[in-house]
Amino acid sequence: MRRRFRPGRGAAAAAAVVLVACEGAPDPTRSAAAGFVRYGGERGRIDYVEREAVAKKKLFRRINADRAAQGAPPVEYDLLAAKVGDDFCLDAVQGRFVGHWDLAGRPPYLRWALAGGVDFHGQNAGSISRKGFDVVPGEIAPLLLESHERMMEERPPGDGHRRAILDPKWTHVGIGVAWGGGEFRMTEEFVRRVAEWVEVPARPVAAGSGAPFRAKLPSGWSAGVIEVAFEGAPAPMTREEIFRRDQYGLPPAFQTLLPALPPQVRYEGGGTGEFPVSGGRIEARIPLSKGPGSYYVLLFAEKGSPSPGQKLTPVVAARIEAR
Repeated sequence: MRRRFRPGRGAAAAAAVVLVACEGAPDPTRSAAAGFVRYGGERGRIDYVEREAVAKKKLFRRINADRAAQGAPPVEYDLLAAKVGDDFCLDAVQGRFVGHWDLAGRPPYLRWALAGGVDFHGQNAGSISRKGFDVVPGEIAPLLLESHERMMEERPPGDGHRRAILDPKWTHVGIGVAWGGGEFRMTEEFVRRVAEWVEVPARPVAAGSGAPFRAKLPSGWSAGVIEVAFEGAPAPMTREEIFRRDQYGLPPAFQTLLPALPPQVRYEGGGTGEFPVSGGRIEARIPLSKGPGSYYVLLFAEKGSPSPGQKLTPVVAARIEAR
């Protein structure tokens, strides 16, 4: 078994920020502006026939039973997340590697973004390798449940999988699975889907410029900061390198953008904020100042009016490509 997603180091930065409430009438759905791609409310419902749907359904019910036993709300099933997991598991079986990265050097958050994921995402990954006899289809449901049970048996401080399964912030999950010969791989792809829609540029943007980013939060949600993280193009990895990296996390933020404040109001330090929030709409200009690569836009938000100092987690983790 492999450890799961390690929370980004910038998450605590949102705790002390003045929050802007997103109230007002619901915003009607509209088409994305020219040059943008909009990921709306249907973004997890793709046309996809997944492998071993019956076996996965048993694990899905078990995930929600475990969450219910700990007082966490149920998650919905997400086909986009399931496809991302299936594709990765098949790649891992065929490439005979174990871990979160792939042989191309792509971490889970990059694969998720390349598939069209814009919501905050985390991955649990499990594996079994045998010598002498093959994994057969009739074993898939028991092996999925066995892998999950091993995650649930973890104890602190090495309980990253278990904490991910029981995290009340997740809203959706997709299950990935593949096998071949004596190799078995599975993933639990958790998603926090909150934004009504997210818009990012439809094409790569010139490095050194600024890229527009737009999102809409539901009524009653409060927008916190936007953190911007950067990572260059991935480099191929060996199986040994993948195996040694037993945790992963988004790259550290290099810039934090604050919600614009009303006139005559200032943040500590004198600033007034960098992006407006109106009726739940958020529009920001993302600095692409680190050169070509992937820029991750992490929007922190919470339902209601969080108390000062409350730690927030991202609801959006959208990628913008710079060239």
